Amino acid sequence: MEIFLIRCLFAALGLLLSVPSHAAVPQRIASLSLCADQLLLMLVPRERIVSVTDWAVRPESSYMAAAAQGLPLNHGLVEGVLPQHPDLILAGEYTDVTMVNLLRHLGYRVAVVPVPQNLDEVRTHILRFGELVGAPERARELVAAMDARLQRIDQRLQNQPPQLAAAYAPNGLTVGRGAVLAEIIERAGWRNLGSEMNIHGYGNLALEQLVMAQPELLVLDVTAENRGGSIAHSYLQHPALASIAKHARVVTMPPRLSECVGPMTIDAIELLLKQTPGLAQQ
Repeated sequence: MEIFLIRCLFAALGLLLSVPSHAAVPQRIASLSLCADQLLLMLVPRERIVSVTDWAVRPESSYMAAAAQGLPLNHGLVEGVLPQHPDLILAGEYTDVTMVNLLRHLGYRVAVVPVPQNLDEVRTHILRFGELVGAPERARELVAAMDARLQRIDQRLQNQPPQLAAAYAPNGLTVGRGAVLAEIIERAGWRNLGSEMNIHGYGNLALEQLVMAQPELLVLDVTAENRGGSIAHSYLQHPALASIAKHARVVTMPPRLSECVGPMTIDAIELLLKQTPGLAQQ
């Protein structure tokens, strides 16, 4: 019933009469996903972007917030996209399936863009995305620039013995093998406590375990900066955590650097690299 009503609404507005053709190189691209927003802004000129999500302009969540300023925003909703007559709509893996199916039923070209889970996957992801949006050369340049940055990081870490780091978030959440933040920690030359505890993805780390491990680096959730204001953030007030902070380096990881995988991931690695003893001044 909901789909029927939406279709009737668009028909009444005359939108069904102006479904765009599938151009080989899309000229009017709309994005419904934050990660797609950011990569689109890296690869495609503004004049070929008809809208991005409202998350794209928020500096706390978007690596490309400055570049997104002034573009139309669709708020991730179908009714915000169709009046812009896009010839390519980029949806995310978690975009509402009903909305994706509706857009396709109306004749729009919709590409569901997967989310890369690590730096190995992101190379292929960027190259495929570049082909999709008609910017293959720019995509190759972006991948080459990322690889060059990673190579420089690896060179700086040569002969550098890794010390222990731990990620800690509300409710004692930490990261282990397979999590992007774990890869960020390890590529920055640190051992990740969650991985050494055989945690896969996300798991819980008791405060007692954290205290016993005595990490040299503590990577906190971004909301730690304002103490969150919730029971979940009460761990930040715990004397045991304060005692760790007396000897450990403490870094707050912004979501804009860790939630999507791409050039921003290299920035996140470099953020932790600055905390590596002996490398901070290099």
